[in-house]
Amino acid sequence: MILARSVAIYSATLLWALIFWSVFFLPVTAAFLLPAAKRRHRLRMFLLFFGLSTIRFAWRPFFRIDYEDRTEGFEGPGIVVADHRSAIDAFLVALPRRSAAQTVNGWPLKLPVLGPMARAAGYLNITAWDYDTLRARIEEVFSAGDPIISYPEGTRSESRKMNPFHSGIFRIAMELNVPVYMLCIAGNQHMPDRKFRFREFRNMKVRLLGPVTADEIRQCASAYALKMKVFRRMTDELASMDAELDHEETI
Repeated sequence: MILARSVAIYSATLLWALIFWSVFFLPVTAAFLLPAAKRRHRLRMFLLFFGLSTIRFAWRPFFRIDYEDRTEGFEGPGIVVADHRSAIDAFLVALPRRSAAQTVNGWPLKLPVLGPMARAAGYLNITAWDYDTLRARIEEVFSAGDPIISYPEGTRSESRKMNPFHSGIFRIAMELNVPVYMLCIAGNQHMPDRKFRFREFRNMKVRLLGPVTADEIRQCASAYALKMKVFRRMTDELASMDAELDHEETI
């Protein structure tokens, strides 16, 4: 059953990827002729559309995703902190409908098609760059008016419990004086697991909270204090979201 489930969703995803990138081959190619900053922004837009369309068309037969925006308008540069239960989070973070550069470990940048696209779009390789390089590249993304999406756990938790946060992205938020939004993703802890098997199909909830404003951030004594503030808010919200999903499954 796990094998059949996994084959079905990966086949649907691959088919949609072939359709999407075939349709947009010429516009994507044209984007590479633009100056570097505009090229990266344009490619981030294409990756946003790919993520949204994959959720809408390829994954719709398998599960439902309930998205809620509680920000009263998500405007301007900022850092979006997401919890990280599974690999599909990289698609689910498209739901706020903002082109963004994601922080990634090295391996996604080696994937066929998406890896080169992500590199060209200015995605941020947190395992290969030092702090100063990372901060400079983030400032470049902000100058294009785009936010950063970060997974401060550093790796997938594959459970309802978040891993401890690293402090780096919060130090950058403090130094650059930008707001921190919180994107809470619940329900997908085994979709897929670390062996990329879909052990189940469950409905999910994705909720955008925030922000921790620049004024609030200035009141934090350190990056550690800021990350713990965000961690506690997300922990409470995720517990509520998981309880809501459990209740819905019993109805």
